[in-house]
Amino acid sequence: MKAGEPVAANSLAKAWRALTCAVLLCVNLPAAHAAPPAGAEVRVALSGGIDQLDPARTANGPDMAIMSQIYDTLLALDPSNGKLLPNVATSYTLKEPTLWEFKLRSDVKFQDGKPLTAEDVKFSIDRILNPATNSPHASQIASISEVIVVDPTTVDIRTKTPDPLLPRRMQPIGGSGRVFIVPKHYFESHSQQEANDKPLGSGPYKLTEWRKGSALTLERNPTYWGTAPDVSVGRFTFVPENSTRVNALLQGEVDIIQRVPIADVDRIDKSQNAKVISSMDGLVHTLLLDSRKPPFNDIKVRKAFVESLDMNNIVTHLLGKYGRVLGPPMAPTVVQYDKAIRPYPTDRKDAKAQLDGKAIELKTYTSDGRYVNDRDIYQAINAQLNSTGFKITPQVMEWGRLIGMMQSRSGGPFYIIGWDFGEGDASKMNSFLNSSSPLSVTADPEFDKLAAQAAGQMDDAKRAEDWKAAQQLVHDRYYVAAVWQAASIYGFSKRLQWDARFGDNFDLATVKVSAK
Repeated sequence: MKAGEPVAANSLAKAWRALTCAVLLCVNLPAAHAAPPAGAEVRVALSGGIDQLDPARTANGPDMAIMSQIYDTLLALDPSNGKLLPNVATSYTLKEPTLWEFKLRSDVKFQDGKPLTAEDVKFSIDRILNPATNSPHASQIASISEVIVVDPTTVDIRTKTPDPLLPRRMQPIGGSGRVFIVPKHYFESHSQQEANDKPLGSGPYKLTEWRKGSALTLERNPTYWGTAPDVSVGRFTFVPENSTRVNALLQGEVDIIQRVPIADVDRIDKSQNAKVISSMDGLVHTLLLDSRKPPFNDIKVRKAFVESLDMNNIVTHLLGKYGRVLGPPMAPTVVQYDKAIRPYPTDRKDAKAQLDGKAIELKTYTSDGRYVNDRDIYQAINAQLNSTGFKITPQVMEWGRLIGMMQSRSGGPFYIIGWDFGEGDASKMNSFLNSSSPLSVTADPEFDKLAAQAAGQMDDAKRAEDWKAAQQLVHDRYYVAAVWQAASIYGFSKRLQWDARFGDNFDLATVKVSAK
């Protein structure tokens, strides 16, 4: 369905019925400001540093883990079935094909005591959509044409075309495309740097200390409108070196570690004070080629790069049962996943022929500890590339700096970046392939057209067709050189309980503490 096209009455009625069946009705919600339990202090070692804490300006995984504790979203996601639940919004309703209405709680306050209202919702969305913000979330909510404040507890969102997925952008799972609600009065009265360094939200925790590059402390928000979490203080440190994180957990210096190396899983599980918690619904890792610049603006060079690699061999040896190679650049749990697209075959003879005997020198950046076995995977990839004529000079870089370079489109000719597909929809591909995204490595009008067509399609089957066509285009043009999914593996103190309900999404507020 194209913008401006009339919709047949029967199909429109059917679409409305299907969507309004998903409307959230008012339910029994947590009592506001319930007296918090005594709680406990928990120490967490992250594999990557915190880049920034401005919700409109970052989609970096470690940043999101902190921001989702400080800021609220309109909706939440049920881990058992993926359905949308009330959060700051008590309900959402499709009033017209292009008009969503959200009703808000009246008792939500920011940490300075001022109420969260529809004005804050409008400000938060408008700020993401403002091109000057250069937000990595903008491409995912580009269908929005206007946010309308009806009254303090009612906000309407008008879209350019019907957008059945818009409510899924209003919950915290899925990385880029999320809409966290920030206080309009605070952001307008403080500089961008001040709002980043001293975030003010309405979530279960507040930031009390941030030593950039090394540590960060969250304390329970005493005026939080929802149920108080078990953990009263979360102390986060940034430890990219794998063995250091593991040893800190085993020696009781920290209580939770991210990115447990596969080689250390058994050692942790056999220890007296720690355990492993894992989920196969981890990040989907993409090896992206920057096709907007030489040498990867040449499809022959991209094809040669792809044919040089044997990702099955790399993943089997470095990830084992905790990894799998994929064809499309998305998780198999995505509704529109095209299982007919297979991973690229290795053909080094043809790779050399594509390069016609030329040597291509590339300087790249390598993360170390941000993803499962990332440095080893980079080394294996670079070694395979060297066998066909690519001469790789890698440089290890701290993740916070590297993700910033990626967002400014200076992350190098190729790099690995992981994506969370927790929302279960193919539109996440827009984050790295739509020309409007600051993280995109392509400028392909044909992909953009298919993505826009899919975004406005109310018929699920036709929408799947559009996204499958987009997947095939990406595959045939070699924009993503390899795709694999690695399990999310955490190490936890045995005094804590937690379920990896959303793969790579760590939520401090859901950690339970056992009585000693």
